[in-house]
Amino acid sequence: MNPVWVNEIYIATAPAVGSSEPTWSKLCAGIEGMTFNSNEQNQQYFFLCGEGVAHNEVTGSAPELQITGRRKVGDAAQDYIAGKQFALGDERNSQVKIVAEGKQIVCDCSIGDVVSFGGQTLDVNTFSCTIRFNGKPTVTDAT
Repeated sequence: MNPVWVNEIYIATAPAVGSSEPTWSKLCAGIEGMTFNSNEQNQQYFFLCGEGVAHNEVTGSAPELQITGRRKVGDAAQDYIAGKQFALGDERNSQVKIVAEGKQIVCDCSIGDVVSFGGQTLDVNTFSCTIRFNGKPTVTDAT
C-alpha cells in the first residue's frame, strides 16, 4: 500500500505556448490532502435478459483534483494558484501533471474554488483549490 505522499502534482506556472514546454512547479509545500474524483456520467439500461438487473455504461467523465492544505507564501505553485483567486475565464486555465501509481497524467485544466486565506485565529491560513481537467488527459508510464 502506497501512502498518498508518494504522488506528485505539478502545475504549469508558465503554460506551454505553441511548441514550448510548460514550466512545471511542484504542488506539495503546505499541501495536506489530494482527492481525485472522476465525476463519471453513466447510462443505465434494463434489458429483458437482465432479469430486472441493470446494465451500466460509463459514457463520460469530468475528472478533478481537490487540493487542501495550508498557505505557503513564496511557493511557486501556491503563489501561482492564489493569483488566480479573483480571475475569470481563460485566466483560470493552465496545465496539470500528476505522477501516481507508476503513471504520468498530463492535461489542460481550469483552476477553481481557490481559497488562499482564512481559518482559525492561531492557524496558518488555509489553502485549497479544485483542478478540473479540460479535455482528455494523456496517460503514459512514469519514467
